[in-house]
Amino acid sequence: MNPMHNVALPNEQDLVDRSVHDPAAFADVYDYYLPRIYKYIRYRIGDPHEAEDLTSKVFELVVAKIGSYQKDKAPFSRWIFAIAHNKLTDYIRAQKRNRLVSIELMDQIACAGDSPVDTLIRREKLDKLLKAMTKLGGRERDLISLKFAAGLTNGTISEITGLTKSNVAVIIYRAVKRLRSELSAEGWD
Repeated sequence: MNPMHNVALPNEQDLVDRSVHDPAAFADVYDYYLPRIYKYIRYRIGDPHEAEDLTSKVFELVVAKIGSYQKDKAPFSRWIFAIAHNKLTDYIRAQKRNRLVSIELMDQIACAGDSPVDTLIRREKLDKLLKAMTKLGGRERDLISLKFAAGLTNGTISEITGLTKSNVAVIIYRAVKRLRSELSAEGWD
């Protein structure tokens, strides 16, 4: 099982409750969610520096609003990803132009032991995947990034985006099918 799909942090609710009055308790929450939020944002906007800045803004907002989090309304993971989703949506709207989506997340995966040829092949595949991703619409790219970069379930994505769970599944299915078609046309093996 992919560890990204187990989104909840052990002792999460206790840590969140303590974080309201004890900022040190938030450190574990921050350490756990930082890479997930960053990957989600980076997957959508591409620029690592912009992704770092936006991730920082997400966590500033989370710290400022943690006292308003209500555990009876939604799990913390859904709440924090909703904040990230809203910040990202605001950012994209502010750009007033169609931004390319970078999926250079593979660069974050350790390449230790790979030969230069393997690294070159990986980068070529990444370029093809990036080109195919640009053919998707913004909503498709967003759902793909929530699903595969952030590792969220369709149910959680549904609650974050306001789409039905079946609509999320259909859009992701069609987007992946479209990506496969684009990649096949590009000679993906």
